[in-house]
Amino acid sequence: MTPTQPQFNETAGNDIRDYDEQADALEAARQQLSEVVDGISERARDYGRYAHEQVQQNPWAAVGIGFGIGMVMGALLTLVARR
Repeated sequence: MTPTQPQFNETAGNDIRDYDEQADALEAARQQLSEVVDGISERARDYGRYAHEQVQQNPWAAVGIGFGIGMVMGALLTLVARR
């Protein structure tokens, strides 16, 4: 056989069906992943709305919590930096 002669594969029909099955499986996985990401995105938006409402209702509590977290993080970074 020379390089210019076409090569025929008798199992090409099976290969195409295998690829179709794989493509269907990948499409189903993509759809499922899309649904999961949509659900997570919706929950994140809900949590963001809730946090926004709480900050609007209690602004000084939010400032205090932010300050406290900043102090704790600063203390932890200082301890790590000294070691």
